Amino acid sequence: MAPETWSAYNGVVTPDSPGNDPTTKKPPQGAPASPAPSPAAPPAGAKSSPEEEASQESTIAVESAPTHRKAPAHAPPPAPAREPSARALRYREHRIPRRHRVFVNRNLKMTAIRAIGFDLDHTLAHYDPVPVEELGFDLTKRKLVEEKGYPKEVLDLKYDPEWVIRGLVVDKKRGNVLKMDYFNFVSRAYHGLTALRSDERGRAYRSDRIRLGHENYVSVDTLFHLPEVYLYVSLIDFFENRDGKKSLDYEALYKDVREMIDEAHRDGSLKSVITGNLDRYIRLDSEVRTVLEEFRRAGKKLFLLTNSEWSYTDALMRHILMKGKRAPEHWTDLFNVVIVEAAKPQFFLSNDAPAPVAELEGRTMSATVGRGGSATWLQRTLGSGGEHVLYFGDHTYGDILQSKRVANWRTAMIVPELDREITVTAEHTKEFERLARLSSERHQLEIDKAAIGRELRRLTLILSEQDGTDPVRRGEIAARIQEIPDQIASFEQRGSELEHEIGQIRLKIDRAYNPRWGSLFREGNESSRFGHQLKDFACVYTSRVSNFLHYPWNYYFQSPVGYMPHDI
Repeated sequence: MAPETWSAYNGVVTPDSPGNDPTTKKPPQGAPASPAPSPAAPPAGAKSSPEEEASQESTIAVESAPTHRKAPAHAPPPAPAREPSARALRYREHRIPRRHRVFVNRNLKMTAIRAIGFDLDHTLAHYDPVPVEELGFDLTKRKLVEEKGYPKEVLDLKYDPEWVIRGLVVDKKRGNVLKMDYFNFVSRAYHGLTALRSDERGRAYRSDRIRLGHENYVSVDTLFHLPEVYLYVSLIDFFENRDGKKSLDYEALYKDVREMIDEAHRDGSLKSVITGNLDRYIRLDSEVRTVLEEFRRAGKKLFLLTNSEWSYTDALMRHILMKGKRAPEHWTDLFNVVIVEAAKPQFFLSNDAPAPVAELEGRTMSATVGRGGSATWLQRTLGSGGEHVLYFGDHTYGDILQSKRVANWRTAMIVPELDREITVTAEHTKEFERLARLSSERHQLEIDKAAIGRELRRLTLILSEQDGTDPVRRGEIAARIQEIPDQIASFEQRGSELEHEIGQIRLKIDRAYNPRWGSLFREGNESSRFGHQLKDFACVYTSRVSNFLHYPWNYYFQSPVGYMPHDI
């Protein structure tokens, strides 16, 4: 028997309840879920009512009750435990490790969700990043040599998995890779593999506003983009070291790289290697099938919406969902609708019905399976649309932005990098605290310096006026005026020391996330462009779909209070 772990699905109700008994027959597909109160956050500082306290006590009793004891034969049957209050559920989140939490940008009531959809790549199927990225890198450089006539020395280029992160922007015209903050300010840039100095960045990007929709710029939105970008900058470095800058056409170079990596995806050369060794390239999440089953048990309709073709989707989903005990006869049994070759983001703009999948001709599937189609058809088939649909994906534009903007779906973004960011942040807690103290001291020092500067100007003005002021008083003012420059000098010296120490701590923290680009979500004191997109487009975000197992099916995800600068 597997060891028990706390989960809101299996830890806050009685062991005898239908939702937890594995032998209990599941409700028919599409059957409505039993009603339950929608949790709501209590007002700040509010005290629990006696009823809520009793509810919390009953919940704790259920969680801590030993399972090995048997009730005496003469004992009456135990009374069913009361369902936990919204307050009890809300306050339990602190018990969930941060890497298993769901983070909220916009309030989301799970009771209002009727259908839940999933992308495949990097959402239900988690790739082992380094082997998959190296594979894409190697296949693309080989195609460049064999099909585009690039020199054979290109085959010697090695992939660096730490060099590129999501959220960067490629400037195809100049051969640069940029990191921007929330305001599209270019804070870091590399030309090829060489970092650009501040003055070089200024000359290139501060005179004109960067329009990211322009054809010169490409956003690094997906994890599949990373090997493409690193091969591009490596080739720039290779050719410029060999031939110099004058003969290199950066746009043509990027076009070649993009064409060859697209061909590696399209002709099956990449996917055939992955499906030939799934254990090497896919990281299994043992709880992903469980969370799908729990969503269905809660009465939600499920759908898979992927751009991958049927054969690849089927191979991955068999590997992910059809292992272990109580596996379904076929993985499609877990879904109401499966759409392959969806052609997102065009899927959200079309009105077409899906075409049949040729490989399934003559077979009967429990789910509706199609190729292509549209969001309009999908919503009609599910009987739900708009804010009653929750969609999980990893692609900022193709999955999250378009589904939210066009179809008005609720969105859950899967960010696999979140685990490492949380770990690095936790490991540098002392540095963050030290940084906050030093920044506060620097801020106060600036205030004090400004105040003493105002005092100097005021005293100088008084001394310059011949108004008959007592000579003793004028002497005191003159003495004070003589003291102030020394005080200002000491403030400036301490300020310089603080600036140096703050810079060293920032650099240490920054390099812990990534030695070149820093944190995925931040840039200095601002959100990075990626972090800002995440806040704007995703209702909730987390590192994996199975993290939803740590919350009840009827949970009310509530965003933190959004303070304005004047509120703090």
